[in-house]
Amino acid sequence: MSPVERLRSLTARKPGPASDRTDVPGSVLALDVAETAVLAEAAHLLACAPDTEPEDFCAQARRAAGVVPGRIRDRLAAFAWGCVTDGHLLITGLPLPERVPPAPPTNHGCVAAGTVTTRAQAILNECVGHTLAYEAEGHGHLFQDVVPSRAHARTQTSQSSEAELDLHTEQAFSALRPDYLSLACLRGAPDALTFLLPAKDLCTVLTAQERRSLREPLWTTTVDQSFLDTGLILSARVVRGPMPILRGAEDDPFIVFDHDLMRGISDEAEVLRTTVQQRYLVRRIGLSLAPGEMVLIDNRRAMHGRSVFAARYDGTDRFVSRSFVTADPARSRHARPGNGRSVAAAFC
Repeated sequence: MSPVERLRSLTARKPGPASDRTDVPGSVLALDVAETAVLAEAAHLLACAPDTEPEDFCAQARRAAGVVPGRIRDRLAAFAWGCVTDGHLLITGLPLPERVPPAPPTNHGCVAAGTVTTRAQAILNECVGHTLAYEAEGHGHLFQDVVPSRAHARTQTSQSSEAELDLHTEQAFSALRPDYLSLACLRGAPDALTFLLPAKDLCTVLTAQERRSLREPLWTTTVDQSFLDTGLILSARVVRGPMPILRGAEDDPFIVFDHDLMRGISDEAEVLRTTVQQRYLVRRIGLSLAPGEMVLIDNRRAMHGRSVFAARYDGTDRFVSRSFVTADPARSRHARPGNGRSVAAAFC
């Protein structure tokens, strides 16, 4: 039986029973040994390569999502619906390869994409939404190797290590920004903390006037350096806005923010931008991802950053698989030639 036929056979099985829990879900979803084994079996049956066959790979991952145990599917469905605690969901117990590959020296390749961990990540992504790539981000890869680079150690990019990655939402400059950021850890670094601050938590430490002002279009942003480095973004479109920082429901606010790239159009707006950063430094949550852990960050409801950490550049460094997920592929259809999985740079 071919891998594709085995995958179809696996997905034809009756899924595990759905959970009947009605309590408010927490921010950690721990897979047990049996659930990890089911996910590993499904991941090993994804026959296509995400870097060369992204559409077919994602179709296989979506089909495989049908065998994810009901308890896991229910929690991911609730997360996608908006039952979000602290702006993220940490999933533990993803399968790991027998030998984790050395961390590559750059993010040019697709090393993580060949591992069972990233393939399990792809399946869980498809339980929440639809995995997308961006032509101008991470060399256009569907799954990107997030590793420290000596050349980018002090930059405001995911390849830095000697500079703290400032508070931001992913692609604040783009109307086609992802709804979720997905990070799966192959090799961890205890001193590398992923920082998070939910918009709802931020609002609890702001005055009513500050919250009202954040809903006004008082800020502009420039385009992320990683996008500009490709040369695919038109220089005439580098400055975007003005735009608000907060929007949406009062009891479930959405946020767009980038401390490094955003600037207020008035002195008062600049003070408020700085206030957001100050509140973040006091209120932020820190996660140190361990091997086999995956975090889904709701890019509409939470901001994130990353601490400084020690890099060795010897293949033993922190190694994370990064991907982006959309809840609504129709929103970017005009920017994805041939209805593919990659958002063209010209539309970012």
